[in-house]
Amino acid sequence: MRAPAIRPTRVEVDIDALRANAARLRALAGTELYAVVKADAYGHGARVVARYLADEGAVSGLCVSLVEEGCELREAGIELPILVMGPALAGGYDEIVGRDLTAVISDLGDIDGLRAAVRRHGRGPVSVHLKVDTGMGRLGLQADDLAVAIERLSTASELTVVGLMTHFACADSDDPADPDCMTYAQLARFERALSRVRSAGMDITCEHAANSAGTLLFPAARRDLVRCGLALYGNSPRAPADLLEQSVRLVTEVAQIREVPAGAAVSYGALWRAPRRSRLAVLPIGYADGVPRRVGGRAEVLVAGRRCPVVGAVSMDISVADVTDLGDAVQVGAEVVLLGRQGDEHIAVAELAAWAELSEYEVTCGLSKRVPRVYRTTRPRRGEPRSRHSWPTQPEAHG
Repeated sequence: MRAPAIRPTRVEVDIDALRANAARLRALAGTELYAVVKADAYGHGARVVARYLADEGAVSGLCVSLVEEGCELREAGIELPILVMGPALAGGYDEIVGRDLTAVISDLGDIDGLRAAVRRHGRGPVSVHLKVDTGMGRLGLQADDLAVAIERLSTASELTVVGLMTHFACADSDDPADPDCMTYAQLARFERALSRVRSAGMDITCEHAANSAGTLLFPAARRDLVRCGLALYGNSPRAPADLLEQSVRLVTEVAQIREVPAGAAVSYGALWRAPRRSRLAVLPIGYADGVPRRVGGRAEVLVAGRRCPVVGAVSMDISVADVTDLGDAVQVGAEVVLLGRQGDEHIAVAELAAWAELSEYEVTCGLSKRVPRVYRTTRPRRGEPRSRHSWPTQPEAHG
């Protein structure tokens, strides 16, 4: 039995923004788009996000890191191609073959494991992608391993290599105007690897290299498909201001109002003392929900369409905002926005990341599973009633 949704804290995911971002990224790249939905779609809820993106052909496929993540999507009824990009394939070969997931081979040991699984399942040849290390220095076949892989795969009737991929190390910081930057060097190495593989007789029909930054900044990286995660969710700092829409809001409501005298200490460590008689809003959200502890004294929240400072240490379940300047306009139950828009004001994921000295990835991936996700769209999935897709009064279960 599902626990009741009592606390007003929630993550709101704008499906229309995700669809719009996908369309704009596809148009920019001029190629197919695979949505990166690993890590629970960067905290947005992978099963629900993938279902909506699959509808109407918003994306051509999905990328995950773990075999388990691919299995979860198949169990949710997702039929799109799912590329498993992570290194932990051993032990999951039967799931990959049985659930029609697409393996990315970045280690020689995966070749024999996948071949054996194909034989066990009595399947015809299954398609795989090879990953080459062009400078990331983390995953991928290096030059000597690539030669061995080509030799082994040439006699592996169980496997068909259809894709070659790599991953950029510095696309989010490189200057596209600098011909000597790391990304261009990686692309040159990728071209050499592609030539070697094709010279060996492999019919590569899908070459891909671009992550979000590569898609936005390096046209030469937009090959047969692009793999977008951060940009898909509207959070890429290198994107033009009007290209993408932030898809997430982190929202709560004022639980209590407290009046404290000048000099009164607030929260753990007495890190903040009221400089005047102050009116404080107690918020039922803390670092166990994904609000980084270190943002106390740095972050702002939106209340009644205005920015208010977060004061004192953020605790596990509670944060405090100084709403003195708003007077009696703020009462218990007032909406408080920690990420996203309220009125004319907006708090971007990048802004919260800067306050916390984290990356944008860490902010959304850090949104706790104990915070319900609700999903907003004006366009329901096929076969579902439109009324179901307004903001629900009881938040939908996460994912």
